[in-house]
Amino acid sequence: MRATGHTGEVRYGYRVAARTGPWVIARDEDAHNFTFLAAVFETDEVWLAQRPLDLVLALGQVEWVWRDVIPTIVDGRMMLQLTRRPDVAGPRVA
Repeated sequence: MRATGHTGEVRYGYRVAARTGPWVIARDEDAHNFTFLAAVFETDEVWLAQRPLDLVLALGQVEWVWRDVIPTIVDGRMMLQLTRRPDVAGPRVA
């Protein structure tokens, strides 16, 4: 499985710790986990240092939310290991 999107956020509660640009989620070689990769456009180091952090991806009228993630950011790229299914919330209010 592979999913792609245009933007995403890493949040501490409702506060945005990082905003991403284009992202991809791909199945790992072991076929049990997934890896999230994205370009990082903006970070707030104060909120990024807090825990727990959530990955939030808007997909149409719903949001996929992975709780308690630990992002790694190197050279403007973010990587996350996704070890469980996301919580799905929606419909979104614009």
